[in-house]
Amino acid sequence: ILVSGVGAKADVLVVAVPGGSVIVKDFAGRGRWVRRLGRLQIRREVAAYRCLEGVPGIPAFVGRVDPWALAIEKIDGERLAFAVLGPDDGPKHVAELRTILDAIHARGVVHNDLRGHENVLLRRDGGLAVIDFAGAVRLRPGGIGHRMFFRLLAVADEAAFLKWKGMIAPGSYTREDEAFLRRF
Repeated sequence: ILVSGVGAKADVLVVAVPGGSVIVKDFAGRGRWVRRLGRLQIRREVAAYRCLEGVPGIPAFVGRVDPWALAIEKIDGERLAFAVLGPDDGPKHVAELRTILDAIHARGVVHNDLRGHENVLLRRDGGLAVIDFAGAVRLRPGGIGHRMFFRLLAVADEAAFLKWKGMIAPGSYTREDEAFLRRF
């Protein structure tokens, strides 16, 4: 057990499979009403991971275990928020996170929980990975929902990106960043 779910949260497990390990997010052991909500959350997260298949910095979707659980690639690394970074690492990671976020948005997905310290990992190879798409919203690019709501929904991701930028590359805010932060 990597994380034991509390309240309406899923259990997060590391499960050995042939060839390695996967991460399983599982609501099956939770109470009845949590399982119902979990089923919807798993459906949403599966849709996001399928939509983001092949995007660098996003774990590969392994499969849906059952209505209450999904499996994704296990990322070896640590939470970026708690990683010890060298003086040149911050700007490099900011640029990589920007690239990942732009790719996510290009597919019509808003993460909605990028602020969470546990949702951006520093892989052992030095790259970043964005995880936990439970709160993600997916709007088909070009569709009416995307045209009407995407920019508004993406504000949460942009604010989170700037939080990360200020945390891992202090002093790197541009005037545009500061103006955004004042507005939002």
